[in-house]
Amino acid sequence: MDKPAAPPASATFSALADAMRGELKRHCYRMMGGVQDAEDCVQEALLRGWRELASLRDEAMARPWLYSIATRVCLDALRKRKRRQALFGPSLDEIEPGLEPWIEPFPGGVPSEGPERGQNLRLAFVSMLHGLSARARAALLLHDLVGMTAAEVGTALSISTDAARSALQRARAALPLQDASPTDDVAVESYIKAWNAGDVNALIGLLHQDIVMTMPPWQRTFRGRDEVARFMTGVWPRYEAFRTIALVANGQPTVALYAKRDGGKFLPHSLHVLGGRGPVSEIVLYAPPLGAQLMATFGLPPVYE
Repeated sequence: MDKPAAPPASATFSALADAMRGELKRHCYRMMGGVQDAEDCVQEALLRGWRELASLRDEAMARPWLYSIATRVCLDALRKRKRRQALFGPSLDEIEPGLEPWIEPFPGGVPSEGPERGQNLRLAFVSMLHGLSARARAALLLHDLVGMTAAEVGTALSISTDAARSALQRARAALPLQDASPTDDVAVESYIKAWNAGDVNALIGLLHQDIVMTMPPWQRTFRGRDEVARFMTGVWPRYEAFRTIALVANGQPTVALYAKRDGGKFLPHSLHVLGGRGPVSEIVLYAPPLGAQLMATFGLPPVYE
């Protein structure tokens, strides 16, 4: 009996691309720090993969092979970004005083099943990744998350195995262990209820005594419940009412906030990514106008009805 014909290369690659698109986007997001940049890198990686398909000798190695291509695409994009900034200075978004580099929130999280299970996508982890050099970041992600050996990482990055091991050591020394435990659902539900009820005191009561609240891209950090309370009670009276939508960003509970003022409609205001267990111990608050822009990237409506 004749063997069934092997599927054409185009069909094989299409199936591979469809299966890996989501995880490649999360990988490129960890490398680049932005959702659109990650999407652009995935598109380029798949195009390069199609062109280089003949170099894939063993289909069992397809996953690390495509990760290697995607990583090189990201490194190329980061080098171009650095050259562009050196030639033309910061972008318009970076000119205003008080701004700092920031990590864009990623809609959703990591699947609970499959090859990515248990991988860290939390904002704090991705932010610390961006404190590393691009090569050290790539080495850590390929080794610890994708599962490549040091030799395979070296091949992927066109460096020696010893250089790959050295990059890994530097990355691990700079990154403390991250607690990826989710925020308690009861605290999130209560957080939402407090905003919807316009009850600032109830909201403050949900916060951990040592809470840290940051407001990207501004260089502004509030430490401790008293500081956060002073800020919240100061801005709360500017608005008539709030409405919320529960989301997930970076695998963390997230609240999209709509606000109404001057008798108008409920318009997009801010995006709150929450961390901690029980009392909320961390809030990354993307304030307006950035918060409203990010809410649009999450596919949220321009008006809360």
